[in-house]
Amino acid sequence: MDDYAGRVLADRYRLPLPPSDEFELVETRAFDSYSGQEVLLRQIPLPEVVEAEVVGEEGRRHGPAAGPGSGRVTQGAGDPAVRRALDAAGAAAQVPDHPRLDQVFHVFAEAGSLWIVSELIPARPLAALLAERTLTPHRAAEVAADVLTALRALHAHGWTHRNITARTVLVCDDGRAVLTGLAAGAAEEALCGYDPVPDESAGGGGPSPRPAVPAGSVGG
Repeated sequence: MDDYAGRVLADRYRLPLPPSDEFELVETRAFDSYSGQEVLLRQIPLPEVVEAEVVGEEGRRHGPAAGPGSGRVTQGAGDPAVRRALDAAGAAAQVPDHPRLDQVFHVFAEAGSLWIVSELIPARPLAALLAERTLTPHRAAEVAADVLTALRALHAHGWTHRNITARTVLVCDDGRAVLTGLAAGAAEEALCGYDPVPDESAGGGGPSPRPAVPAGSVGG
C-alpha cells in the first residue's frame, strides 16, 4: 500500500504519488481497495465549456465570467455529452471477455476527467518495442495475426475499433498481443458528438460513427 499513497478516485482507487515532473496522469497503475487488486486507469480529460456573460446597461459584466479566470467550467457527469461518453465507454466494456482484448471493469467521471478502469496486463506497448528495435517479419506477422483475431471478436459484436495505434497494441510477457483502447476511443467519439455504439437492430453491422441525435429531437 505504500506504493499507492497518492490521491483516491471514486472512493476506491488509490493512485501512486506522481513524479514531480508529471502534470497529467493519462495512464497509471492504481490499487482497487474494493477488490484488493492492481488495475490500470486511463484518463480522458473532459472539455471545458465557456459560459455566457451579459453586459448590462452600465457596462457591468454579469454572470460567471465576471471574475478573473471564470467563465470556463469543466463538464461534469450530469452534462449530456459526458453522459453519452460514459454510456459509450460502458457499452464497449460489455464486449465479452477475449484473450486478445483487455477487460474493462469500471467507467466513471470525476475531477474534470473521464476514467476507464481496466485490467493491469503484464505487457509493453508496441510503440515501446519498436523504439528499441525493428520487429522481424515473422514476429510482426504474429502480432498482426493477434490484432486481427481481436478485431474479428469485436466485429462479431458489431463494434468497429477506430483507436488502433502502436500504443493501444500491447505485447505481453508471454508473447501474445492484446488490443486495448476500444472504450477510450468510444468515449472520445461520443464527446465529439458521434454515436459509436453499434445498432443492435441493424444486426451488428458495425456502422460508421454517426452524429448523436440530441434527446427530444426527431431524426430525418
